[in-house]
Amino acid sequence: MRSSMSVRTVLVATLAFGALAMACSNGTSTSAGGGGGPTLTISSPADGANVSEPFTVKLDASVPLGDPSTGEDHVHLCFDGASCDSSGYQLVYADSAQVQGLSPGQHTVEASLRNANHSAVGPTATITVTVTGGATSSGSPSTGGGSGSPSSPYSRY
Repeated sequence: MRSSMSVRTVLVATLAFGALAMACSNGTSTSAGGGGGPTLTISSPADGANVSEPFTVKLDASVPLGDPSTGEDHVHLCFDGASCDSSGYQLVYADSAQVQGLSPGQHTVEASLRNANHSAVGPTATITVTVTGGATSSGSPSTGGGSGSPSSPYSRY
């Protein structure tokens, strides 16, 4: 009887911990390998937000971000399902970047943490925003910021 109570106690504690972990997660980030790996989240704008162009994407990364020439990680911002592995992404070397060039309407923004050589570290974060004003042209967004961003945001080294 004593061992069945211990098993029950462990099971209840495990379920409670799992529920707490789910409650604390905002659901916008993933981490490679699970447990202790680098993390990346989009802290602003909130998922589902209405934004006016230009708008700023703020990132929270567990590793320093910088220019690939420094050997530090950086972020690729990708829009509307475009691949973060091929051209067409916006490079971000800091914890924020300005986005402009999105047409009015709903768009997905994906942030992908990258090694200095542009290979994926693993963590990604995705939000959906609705652009309510600002840009009137459709096409690829362009950068207006992110400390250390190159003049051509879609270039690949």
